[in-house]
Amino acid sequence: MPSAGLRVSVDARPLDIEGVRSQGIGRYAHGLLGALPAVAAERGGELVLLRERRLSTSVFAGQIPEGTAVRRLRRPRMPARLVDWPEHLLLPVDLRRARAAVHHSLSIYRAALRPGVPSVMTMYDVVPLMWPDQYLRSGVLHRTLYRAARHARLLLAVSETARRDVIAHLGVRPDRVLCVPAAADPRFSPADHRRARELLGFDEPYLLYVGGLATRDPRKNVEGLIDAYAAWRRAGSRPERLVLCGPLGATGERLRERAQRAGAGAAFTGFVADEDLPSLLSGASCLVTASRYEGFGLPALEAISCATPVVAFDVGAVPEVAGPGCLAVRDGDGDALMRAVARICDDPALRRKLSQEGLRHARRYSWRRTAELTWEAYEQAAGNLPQGRGSRP
Repeated sequence: MPSAGLRVSVDARPLDIEGVRSQGIGRYAHGLLGALPAVAAERGGELVLLRERRLSTSVFAGQIPEGTAVRRLRRPRMPARLVDWPEHLLLPVDLRRARAAVHHSLSIYRAALRPGVPSVMTMYDVVPLMWPDQYLRSGVLHRTLYRAARHARLLLAVSETARRDVIAHLGVRPDRVLCVPAAADPRFSPADHRRARELLGFDEPYLLYVGGLATRDPRKNVEGLIDAYAAWRRAGSRPERLVLCGPLGATGERLRERAQRAGAGAAFTGFVADEDLPSLLSGASCLVTASRYEGFGLPALEAISCATPVVAFDVGAVPEVAGPGCLAVRDGDGDALMRAVARICDDPALRRKLSQEGLRHARRYSWRRTAELTWEAYEQAAGNLPQGRGSRP
């Protein structure tokens, strides 16, 4: 039996950092920390959240339960490229003052090489190590961050795909990497389509892409999606519009221009509030992505939770996460991607089958289950559980 009184600190600063709290790490933080306090209380443990000195008043996906202990951290003002360096000196001091027996870093960022207590770190992917020419422009910083990951007692990978890649590219023992899947917010469920039509301003059927468009990420391959869609629409006079949902910025504007030149007829929504996404997903013929790699693929899980099928390349974690709700095609084959889209649009029985099976598959994921597996990892890191427990998805 696990011993009572385990005191765990969690670095909850992704909830406070502008540009992070509405992205994947911030959404993970909201989901996990919404469920974790109850699990801690049930297991007889204590939880303390490390936050920025000035707490954010903006909450992206739900409130953290009242009464959760919070410790505010003092940090010097520094340029964004340098903010991780002070952690190696300051975070161990904070953990001693917080009397933490185990510390959980929600990403490789803001971590310390030697935190002074057993540490657990969540790993979403190791994309910079997989494609160093594309992503490792700050080599010294990333080498230090990944050294901190290698020093962690346990690493929590958000999918089996991510787990395999973490083991392969970080060179850590398999028993130190557990699969603890992320989840979708409970608000993602089949929803009325009328709000989507109000937002879009048209009635044609549409395909949906959800993701950040403000900065270019080569693996997302949004350019490839736009080009494949434009060719498909021209060749078959298709009625379906492609809707790209996400904050724009300079990169998004260039994508919009690319779509116009290609005659794609794509619609760019810009940022969409989380409460409106279930309607947009529910009203789409399918969610489509041409991503060449995802460590998890939260939009795919949100889509099948809304009974919307997913079309993707058969690479990375999207086929794993979306399961039988996904049609996966050969990696990099844009024509095959759009043929799969056409199958869903033109075959109501197939779409219904994918919707129903995807919805059943989505029920395997919950933040409550994520929190339970995460707490088991804390107990294992503290030496209260045998190795291997807590690695079940």
